Amino acid sequence: MLACSAPAERPTDPSEPLAGDEPALPPATTPVATAEPTAPPPPPPTAPASSTARPPFGGFKCQLPAPKVSDDPCSGDGDCKPSVPCHAPACVAAAKAQPGGPDTMCTRNMVCDSVDANRCGCYQGRCALIPPGM
Repeated sequence: MLACSAPAERPTDPSEPLAGDEPALPPATTPVATAEPTAPPPPPPTAPASSTARPPFGGFKCQLPAPKVSDDPCSGDGDCKPSVPCHAPACVAAAKAQPGGPDTMCTRNMVCDSVDANRCGCYQGRCALIPPGM
């Protein structure tokens, strides 16, 4: 046999639970602790610009450590060209440089020991790949 009971009466205050319900949450007007906004901390100090400052990426620089000199003589930067059109690993006399054609297409990767990161020029009378800053 089933027994039914009368439905619970709804209290007049909506924050009060129905009979048999879990306790209601406190009203939304309960005060919440707040703090005044604070300024963000200052940025860490930066190292002064000098030759002893560490390069980015944990000491790695994408460049040659020293000029990469060819056997080709020169009297100025205009006498030297990259050996090949893409990611040239050497700088040679302009007459020896392989020219790029209309269909030449280079990849977009960066080769640190090539003309991608070093300049081609005349260094101490020879064509060379020269690291930045020299």
